[in-house]
Amino acid sequence: MKLTDNEVLTFVDQEMESSIGYSGGETSKERALAWDYYLSKPMGNEVEGRSSVVTSDVSDVVDGMMPSLLRLFTTSDNLVNFEPTGPEDVKLAEQESDYVNYTFFKKNPNAFILLYTWFFDALIQKNGVVKAWRDEKEVITEESYSNLSEEEVFKLLEDDELDPVERDEKIEVIQTPEGDVSITLHDIKFKRTTTKGTIRVENVPPEEYRISPDSRSIDPTDARMIGQEREITRSELISMGFSKDIVDNLPTSANSNDTEEKIARRDIEEYQTGVPQKSQELIRVREAYIKLDMTGNGKSELRQVITAGNQVLLNEPADRQPYHVISPQPLPHKHFGRASAEKVMDIQQVNTTLLRQILDNYYHTNNPGHGVWEQGIGDNTLDDLLTTDIGRIVRFDRPVGESYAPMTVPFVAGQAFTALEYFDKVKRDRTGVQADGDGLNPEQLKNIQQSVLTQANDLSRMKIEAVARIFAETGIKSLFLHIHELILKHQDRQEVINLRGEWIPVDPASWKNRYDMTVNIGLGIGSKESKMMQLNQIWEKQTQGLTMGITKPNNLFNTATEMANAAGFKDGNTFFTNPGDGDMPQNDEQMKMQQQQMEMVQRQQQLDAQGLQLKDQKQQMDMQFKMAQLQQKQQESAANLDEKSQKRQDDLMIEIQKLKSDMTEMELKYNTDLPQMAEFNYDPMTGQMDRLS
Repeated sequence: MKLTDNEVLTFVDQEMESSIGYSGGETSKERALAWDYYLSKPMGNEVEGRSSVVTSDVSDVVDGMMPSLLRLFTTSDNLVNFEPTGPEDVKLAEQESDYVNYTFFKKNPNAFILLYTWFFDALIQKNGVVKAWRDEKEVITEESYSNLSEEEVFKLLEDDELDPVERDEKIEVIQTPEGDVSITLHDIKFKRTTTKGTIRVENVPPEEYRISPDSRSIDPTDARMIGQEREITRSELISMGFSKDIVDNLPTSANSNDTEEKIARRDIEEYQTGVPQKSQELIRVREAYIKLDMTGNGKSELRQVITAGNQVLLNEPADRQPYHVISPQPLPHKHFGRASAEKVMDIQQVNTTLLRQILDNYYHTNNPGHGVWEQGIGDNTLDDLLTTDIGRIVRFDRPVGESYAPMTVPFVAGQAFTALEYFDKVKRDRTGVQADGDGLNPEQLKNIQQSVLTQANDLSRMKIEAVARIFAETGIKSLFLHIHELILKHQDRQEVINLRGEWIPVDPASWKNRYDMTVNIGLGIGSKESKMMQLNQIWEKQTQGLTMGITKPNNLFNTATEMANAAGFKDGNTFFTNPGDGDMPQNDEQMKMQQQQMEMVQRQQQLDAQGLQLKDQKQQMDMQFKMAQLQQKQQESAANLDEKSQKRQDDLMIEIQKLKSDMTEMELKYNTDLPQMAEFNYDPMTGQMDRLS
């Protein structure tokens, strides 16, 4: 049995109200809280008279990641490239890549802002969502014509786009050789209605996005229902092709703005809408891509259903759903991932508490309380004490020393700075966002090895580049495949556009279905300078390789264009001309130069051989000289030893003779004989004396 409109309406309402992200659900509350943290709104635990400052850790992380992500996705000529299926498909795949990128960046207004908003939503609100579709719009213009003949009028009326709205006729008399002739001339005003189809990509606010709970992947393709619940004006509904009579009878969406996420996202002034004209009244519209068994055969099909109020405005088959989703950290088997903001919300809460306590300690230290003796209080004492003017006068009834004492508060805030530094490090470790050289002064940086500092920076950059790669392989890739699919399906006319500096006709009718795509992420974060240095080194090696035949002109051309791209220019081909795959052309002068270079190389080799020989001879001479020096030192040491021994023997003999002389004097003085001294022999080699028998 075929489903009725009421049954379809019931299914859509049930799926919408049980979907993930519906107003009042857990996901909706978490997104609203993350938005409050990003804006550093009060946390609700403020105490009157105490510090109520709120740190900005969440916004610091998000705002720190955004420039790097935008740079990664906007520095390449083409954000995506389709892979050719064979050698004969290379040119066509290149043209399709260029045209799809052209459609996104040139035909979509503010494509840069679209990417910014998409990434921003993902970093704060778990998932970022965009919608792509073929927008068929009627463009109405007025055209006026004067003094038209009957034949010219009939020719204009053959144009189906023209509809006459005003028409005046006048009769003029024209003199001819045959006489006066009366003719009828027409002044007509036409309304031209042109249907213009464009491929549109639009951000979806997170609070409007709906997906059924059965979704198990960040890719919403397999979900039972995916859709959007939003408010649009009656005028927009009519321009979408719905009957004015039906639209005029739809109820307005009164009091539907008061969802937690919208309150968090919008200021209160945005709710003051006034009293709009009927055509600008807002209608609550639900657009669902839902799998339904419309015929009762047990097989579900994807349907696009649009409802408003209690009516089904549209119910038709859909070939696919139009939404594309990214998340900085997809979670396995879940549609909603983890936002970067969620990684630091707890740190913002801790840092806020610490900073408030630091400021409170400062306030109490600089403005301490007062201890006052009641009997010393006069009529003006309390008023004087409560005055905070510099150089104030306080009047007491008794001496100040007896009546007053300041209640000094010790300053302990300095101890909290260590905790703040710790949590800042935790924030950097979790997200990879850090200031260059954070926490290091120039003197400390001198003592850090360049490789260690580079490794630390690379680890931080890798966290952000991982987020970029996740974006590229999920929503970015699916979006551009969808754009290619829409062009292939709807565009049947050739278009001439400027691609790579040339005007090229593009005919999507000759395209084929594409499923393989490479997303080009631009230069790594902070690696622009390092890549330029690497390219310069490659260039030097290539120029040296020309003489050895390992480098061709095309290799130099590729390096030169890469250097121009690394310098920030979109198309390096504007600076250099591709010489092709041939070898470097040589003239007589170049051949002569190469011959001279070869002779120089041979001469250098001969000189190197002679240098080695001279080096060996020098080493031998140095060895002989050292041996001679050693022998001379030994001889000098022996001579010095003989000289010292002789001197020691002479000194000893002098002492013995002196002793003998002293003994003789004593014998004469005391008229007695003393024992004779023994005779000794002195050995100069050992320095010992041996007694003679």
